Parts: sequence; structure tokens; C-alpha cells
Amino acid sequence: MATKSDKPKPARKRARRGTGEKRIVEEAKNFFADHGFRGSTRELARQLGVTQALIYKYFPSKQALIDAVCQSVFIDTWDPAVSERLTAKTPSLDQRLTEFYQAFARRGSPVSARLFMRANLDDQKLADRYTFALNDRILTPIVVALRREAGLPTIARKPMMRAERELVMSLHSAIVFLSIRKFIYNSPLPDNLDDHVALYVGNFLAGAPSTMARLHQEPQSRYFGASLGGRGNRPKE
Repeated sequence: MATKSDKPKPARKRARRGTGEKRIVEEAKNFFADHGFRGSTRELARQLGVTQALIYKYFPSKQALIDAVCQSVFIDTWDPAVSERLTAKTPSLDQRLTEFYQAFARRGSPVSARLFMRANLDDQKLADRYTFALNDRILTPIVVALRREAGLPTIARKPMMRAERELVMSLHSAIVFLSIRKFIYNSPLPDNLDDHVALYVGNFLAGAPSTMARLHQEPQSRYFGASLGGRGNRPKE
């Protein structure tokens, strides 16, 4: 008669082949997009087919794993040459902005859109930790180009005003919302997405240079307060 000690022990779950830091980050992207950043590493480990301890072998804390996911999705995918093209003198600003935002809109994905929404909903303060990348890589270069277009002082001479950032953010937010419509609201986008983006850019440029010139003529207190302090590298002007 078999005793308790004779009963076969359950087989230890073996890690799937190829499990390592990179694969954990890739799986964590989908996991946090589906479950939010409050999802447990224990459940993530179960999906990976590994022990929770293996995750902590590569990441000292859950926050370190979240940071690695956000770095991979929102920072590492950026091509630094894009900022230089935004501030170039040729081709026209209209063409540069249109080409940039057409590529930006096409690059949207369900995972990146949901991670962005999840991070803010779960109070991970993604905006606080990664806004500097948006400012340095997209918003500031566009302000530099708009100032040149309007014949205004360079950012080296006069720091960017908060109102200038908000002006450019109005265009950027409109493009970002295309991904939210598609991947969060599940609302179909126009088939001619490039033409749609070109319409947004054209509408923005129809008024932005003159608006920016007016911002520099009016007291700053009327437009959202003082200048913004720089962070990171200032784009070439």
C-alpha cells in the first residue's frame, strides 16, 4: 500500500526555453497592457512558465520591471535623427511635420496605446517620468522650427514658454488621439490616414506661426505663466 511518501511529487514547472531578461520584458508589455501595472509578478511568472524568483533575478523590484517596459516602449524606439530632421531648414516645415506625424501615426500599436492609458490610470506617473523625452525629442524641436518660421528669438536667447509647449501639444495630442480611437475606443480610422494627418498639420500651420508671434508680444502672465526650464539636450537651432 502506498504511503504519503510514496506518492509522486508534482513535476517542477520548468522555464520555457529562451526565458531571459528580454523575453520577460516582452511578455510584461502584453501582461501590463492587459492587466494594468497593478497586475502581480506572480501571475506574470505563471504566464511565462517560470518561477517568480526568476523574474527578480533580472529585476530587483516590480518597479524596475515596469521601468524596463516603459523604457522599451516609449524611449528605446526613438531615432535621435528625427529631432534633427524636425529642426532642419529643408524641406518645408509643412513637409517635415507631415512626414514625421504620418510615420508617428503608423507606428501606433495596441500595446503602446494601452500601456500609456494603464500607466496613467494606475498612478504610475508615466507622464512625470517620461515627459522630458516628449519635450526634448518632439515638442522643443517643433517650437524651434516654428520660431524660425516666424522670425522669433532662438530658445538659446529666450527659453521656451509654457504657452508655446501647449500650442505644439495641441497638434501632438490630435495625432496621439488617433491611436486612442483605434486601440482604446475600437473606432475605425479613415483608410487614407496619411491624408488625415496632413490635414491636421496643415490646419495647425495655418495659424501656429502667427499665434506664436503673438505670444512673444504679449505679457507672459497672460499665457500660462513663465518660461519652461530646459531638461536634457537642446536641439540644434
